[in-house]
Amino acid sequence: MSYKLKTSIIVFFILLLAFIFFMFRAELKNIEALKRDYTELEDKVYSYRIDLLKVWAVRLVATFLLPLIFLISGLSQKISIFAQDRHSLFVSGIIYGLIFFGIIFLINLPINFYSSYYLGHKYGLSNQTILRWLELNIKSFLVNDVVISMFLFIPFKIIYSSPNMWWFNIWLISIPVIVFIVFISPFVIDPIFNDYKQLEDGLLKEEITEILEKVDLEDASIMVVDKSKDTKAMNAYMTGIFSAKRIVLWDNTINNLETKEVVSITAHEIGHYVKGHIWKNILFGIVGSFVILYLLNISAKWILIESRGTFGFKNMTNFAVIPLLLILINLFNFLGSPIQNAVSREFERQADRYEISLTKDRESAASALKKLSQNNLGLPRASKFYEFWYYSHPSLEERIEFYMTEDFEEI
Repeated sequence: MSYKLKTSIIVFFILLLAFIFFMFRAELKNIEALKRDYTELEDKVYSYRIDLLKVWAVRLVATFLLPLIFLISGLSQKISIFAQDRHSLFVSGIIYGLIFFGIIFLINLPINFYSSYYLGHKYGLSNQTILRWLELNIKSFLVNDVVISMFLFIPFKIIYSSPNMWWFNIWLISIPVIVFIVFISPFVIDPIFNDYKQLEDGLLKEEITEILEKVDLEDASIMVVDKSKDTKAMNAYMTGIFSAKRIVLWDNTINNLETKEVVSITAHEIGHYVKGHIWKNILFGIVGSFVILYLLNISAKWILIESRGTFGFKNMTNFAVIPLLLILINLFNFLGSPIQNAVSREFERQADRYEISLTKDRESAASALKKLSQNNLGLPRASKFYEFWYYSHPSLEERIEFYMTEDFEEI
């Protein structure tokens, strides 16, 4: 391994630890300010936030450290040799993927248990049994990692056949795949994890149907998902495109909010669809994939040259390169988070304005948001640093102020 590459790795992890340190400091200062501004907030809200920050820090380091260990130790190359021993490219991809992603899954399992099951029960946010928690984690592994393993041969076949333009060819293939996944997800993927059913007839369905008709979306399905068996948190979302579009209400949301508050939340999700945010996110995803794949091609080749065979391989056609690609994808996604979240926050503001313009009910919008935040043990605001890097929504403070002061738009 060259001096340049060694230095780059060391500097990266120093910067990463510095990032974590300054983020922690910013958040702790913010918590102290919140304690002065919101004396009614319980201590468990702050304690929960600190615990989540600890999990975030561990996950962030592990995101880069675990794949790096696979590379430097030569383990990735050993798995690749085992996987490709007298096997076709298709079978080799499956074997490598199952071993590599399986090991990562098992290593991450304890932190997943701590963050979702232990903390969820500690702070009264979870209804899961240990068997249900294990079921969801296994299903997630099967749906994500196993399926990815089944298709690993495709990008490597492309890399082998077009070593200079592989990134562009993979990007072209990814475009219909992204759209297809958005289309089939509500029907195929979502029901694997939870049960979905049509919202029962009654006042709530009538009022939601009324606002759907007002904006010519009466063909959208109104579904209820049984999230109460997993969590006490509340949420709602709109997903899908064309005939697959549907509004999904968590059963906790229906059970814990007033009818007008649920209608306000639904109007917000309708706003996302009407404003074209689903399609815009697809477009941003396509553009983002282009940028990431282009950078991936340049950076991966440079690292392989500078590695001088330390990883046990020197080219991109080896399945052993997967941990390196994973590190770089995670890096580019991490660096791009502020841009992605800035766009998301703007979309949320647009949906918030559409929500109150459609319902003409500022009070229900504000009260619903407050209840969601309180029930989920959310903070009224984060530090500016954390918000800039990670917040996909404006803070509770900002959104409440927005609801109560923003002018209505014409609908």
